[in-house]
Amino acid sequence: MRWYRSQQFLRLAFVLVISGLSVGCLLAAEPAKPIQDPTRNIKTTWPPEGEPVRLAVTRDTWVSSMSGERNGNNGGAPTLKIKGYQEMSIVDIETGPLKGKIVTGALLHMKSSSPNAPVYRITVSSFAAPWTEGTATGYAEQEGSSCWSFAKFSSDPAKAVPWTFPGSLFVDAGFGLGHTIWKFADATAPDSDGWQTVAVDADVVAARVAGLSYGFGLWEDIGSEWSYKNDKFKMINNPNRFIYSHEQSNGAPWMEVWVGGADIQAPDAVSEKGLTVQTEGYPAGQVMVTWLTPGDQGGGKTLGFNVSYKSGDQQAQMPRYLIPMAGPVGEPVRMHIQDLPFKAGQEITLTISAVDSTGNVGKPLTKAIKLSDKPAVFPFAKGDIEPFAPSTDLPEVGGLKVAILDMIDKVEGKTGKMIPEHEEGYKGGNHLWSAKKKLIRLQSAKNEFVCFMVNLEGKSPSVTVKLDLAEAGAATKVYRMDYVNTGAGVVPDAAVPLAGAMAVPFKGDPEAAEQTNACVLCEVYVSHEAKAGVVTGSLQIASAGQNLQIPVELTIWDFALPNKLSFVPEMNAYGTVGPDAHGLAYYRLAHEHRTCINRLPYGWNGEASLAPKWDGKAFDFSEWDKQYAPILSGSAFADMPRKGEPVDVFYLPFNESWPVPIWDHYTKSYWPEDAFTDEYREGMKKGYAEFIGHLKQKGWTGPQYQFFLNSKVYYKEYPNVGWKGSSAPWIFDEPRETQDFWALRWYGILFHQAIDRIKGDVKAWYRCDISRSDYGRNTLWGVMDVDYFGGSNDQKARQKHDENRLYKPTYFCEYGGANDPRTSNIAPVTWCLLAWSRGAVGVLPWQTIGEKASDWSNGVSTCVFYMPKDTAGPVASVRLKAFRRGQQDVEYLTLLGDVYDQLQSAVAAGLRRNVNLTGRVIKTHAEDAGIIKFDRVDATSLWKMRCAVGKMISAKKPAYRRVVRELASPVLDMNDLPDIGHVTVAPKVDPARPD
Repeated sequence: MRWYRSQQFLRLAFVLVISGLSVGCLLAAEPAKPIQDPTRNIKTTWPPEGEPVRLAVTRDTWVSSMSGERNGNNGGAPTLKIKGYQEMSIVDIETGPLKGKIVTGALLHMKSSSPNAPVYRITVSSFAAPWTEGTATGYAEQEGSSCWSFAKFSSDPAKAVPWTFPGSLFVDAGFGLGHTIWKFADATAPDSDGWQTVAVDADVVAARVAGLSYGFGLWEDIGSEWSYKNDKFKMINNPNRFIYSHEQSNGAPWMEVWVGGADIQAPDAVSEKGLTVQTEGYPAGQVMVTWLTPGDQGGGKTLGFNVSYKSGDQQAQMPRYLIPMAGPVGEPVRMHIQDLPFKAGQEITLTISAVDSTGNVGKPLTKAIKLSDKPAVFPFAKGDIEPFAPSTDLPEVGGLKVAILDMIDKVEGKTGKMIPEHEEGYKGGNHLWSAKKKLIRLQSAKNEFVCFMVNLEGKSPSVTVKLDLAEAGAATKVYRMDYVNTGAGVVPDAAVPLAGAMAVPFKGDPEAAEQTNACVLCEVYVSHEAKAGVVTGSLQIASAGQNLQIPVELTIWDFALPNKLSFVPEMNAYGTVGPDAHGLAYYRLAHEHRTCINRLPYGWNGEASLAPKWDGKAFDFSEWDKQYAPILSGSAFADMPRKGEPVDVFYLPFNESWPVPIWDHYTKSYWPEDAFTDEYREGMKKGYAEFIGHLKQKGWTGPQYQFFLNSKVYYKEYPNVGWKGSSAPWIFDEPRETQDFWALRWYGILFHQAIDRIKGDVKAWYRCDISRSDYGRNTLWGVMDVDYFGGSNDQKARQKHDENRLYKPTYFCEYGGANDPRTSNIAPVTWCLLAWSRGAVGVLPWQTIGEKASDWSNGVSTCVFYMPKDTAGPVASVRLKAFRRGQQDVEYLTLLGDVYDQLQSAVAAGLRRNVNLTGRVIKTHAEDAGIIKFDRVDATSLWKMRCAVGKMISAKKPAYRRVVRELASPVLDMNDLPDIGHVTVAPKVDPARPD
């Protein structure tokens, strides 16, 4: 792994100066290699220096990521399967003959056992975890053997051994993760007997020789293929590709390794002068240790390290997946010590030895270090407020029983059944109100919205509901809940502003024609200027000539939420509203709800409908500026609670066919560096630079401007789409295969090459939506500014955190679906909390704008904003208000960490002690983004957490800040990328191409 980083180099230069060395000495230690443009084809050389040695494969197995096969072993099978992202293999060789020899190149020889589906391009990776071949076939579960989910499977979960960290998978131990190294190469076509060869990187082989690896991971990189014949597109999804395993005597794979001389001299020792220990920013028992790669004078090179640690009287080896490979001589490497049962502030002794490419081990450096004593959990203070006692004795007014509920509670209109269900008496006594005391009790920060639901059971020809909190200087609104049909009955979803009286049932809501339970939503906005303390008001309900007045007690905390969002619930939109005269109301409604609409400005065919005109030399921004200036400058929101804040996120119109149409510049290839003309490459770069330069010139530096590729090659197969109906030659959105990730990498590099030197303060970010991030390896490290994970989980988040700690910090969000109206509105709130607790900076429901009048009748998850119907503008669903509640809760937690100087991970751990965030992703099919369902959290526990945190922040009385967490642009450098990709010592082989 290469670690070319400008910031690290500056730190290194400082270390060298104080140690009496010069930066010039460092540069002289290893001559700088010429930088090759990664968007162009890489030049290779062949043959390697030296003589070949034949080495048999001694053990092998394959694993499957597919459901139902993840725990299965295939170590006894006569074949190995390598099937794109779905199934991978691992092999090993006897390395004794290579000990002390300098590896200069290698070929893997393999015999195809699937004549109609040979292997094409293969990644061969070092491997960071021990594995057991096993003897099973047919994905049989076998005790102690390796499978996709475990290095050692066991039917007893307590005895199962993870690949690396708890919850890790096969891919976490190789292919760039776990400090592994990899390269790919094109395989030769099968000869008459089915034999193929593929080049293997010399360092990958040397890592096994040196004891820095446990074998060779194999991944077929094309995976799915496609063809276009007779004007018809066909997708060939992941054909089964087999090669014979070592159990097949006449077809066993073997490796041919070239060696060019010997190296018996140990590498230099790791210097204590270049070793640093960082505990700041790391939770208890963790630490980041950095040291400089020493030189090697024996003819090979320093390739990696052995590290052990002493804790008390126990000496143990550091797990291989935590130990870095070497960088160029004098460059820093980083080891994040985690996953081990160390205590806060504990002292351990490290022993670090350099290992060279022939297996020689340098003199050890022994260093005592102290681990972080920062608390792993920041405990929340116990709240001094409890829910009111349950009661079934509800007040009545004019034929209606009155109950006060949480905003996220839902009552079916005809039966009165609650979603979710609650204990008896909840309607009369809960965390918000007491029917016995006739008291509603609310809490709020300044610059916050709080809501509650009024449930009216019965019938009435005329009802009025008014909320008065004039004493607090608070703005109030009342909404009639409009009902939709669902599989759970008729439920409230659209929050329609209520002016005057309404009837129960409401005649204008045909879905609620037989309604006996109506809901009214009351909303309070507490301004920046409000004074902290307890203020009172009243809820007034009049029905059938009778009046009911319920006191409202509002506690205003002594702090304000920031105007600029620290966490963004992003309301994604495809082909619907834009910020024109009609659509601007949607953007304002989202802004009011502390969310942000982000509308994709192009379709599958690549045509950008909302884009400036481009003549190949310059853009004409005159019309585009008129349309977008209000939301990009913030002037469209000047009269709103978050005055003048621009939209938080904004899709750029760039895609694979804009501003330069792809059709005349693409040569059919699975690999982008081989596919495009220079005219296309340079034209796209010019367009990127011109556009970002314009934003800079206008001073519109507030939003995150996202270059996002959305289309998928297999759309071409859809009815009435065809070749030009989708401009994507790869699966850009939710990529699956290495070819897809590699294409995303190519466009990201091209974008950064064009704009990084000129963007200034403009947040021009490269974004990818990746539901299968666990198959992405480190292909997008240093290229992607922000990932959007679909079906996010702790394993994916861990991979991202490792990237941020060990390489360069970037961001991630989670995407999925908004909850269906038939389900609990707890989901949007808890999703925000769960995503934040993992480190995400936002959530994104994939489609949010209702497009049909029928949405008012038939509840659909994608209608978070209702189109106008008898209203002046669009209408918010209560689910949109739940997303706002989740966003505000995240602001509470962010402020808590800020004012108490606590790590986000510690605050998140405290959150999990108070709220059970366990969720499960529900999918209707494999490509579904999924909806998270939470079964173990309720409105009361969320309220208790909010009250405890609010009281703790208020005790500190923090001054208002417009921004609490600024999301600065990642610092990336396209000349400083992981050393991945093509094997450079490889025979020339034409890559496989689409037919």
